[in-house]
Amino acid sequence: MGTTFTIRLDDKSEKALRELCTATGKSRSEVVREALRHEQLRVELAAIRAELVPRAQAAGWLTDEDVFRDVS
Repeated sequence: MGTTFTIRLDDKSEKALRELCTATGKSRSEVVREALRHEQLRVELAAIRAELVPRAQAAGWLTDEDVFRDVS
């Protein structure tokens, strides 16, 4: 299995979690694990973006059209 982790939620967050579980048919644990994975991915993508945006700007890629022009 894994580690058991206890969190405290305010009423609004608890209601949102309950509604999300009902809407998705997932358990609270599944919803929280998925949210953690999504947040981890968001942070990783933000770090990648922070590294690549200056490189793209230095190459003159400021818009999608700039990228398409050079890649096509």
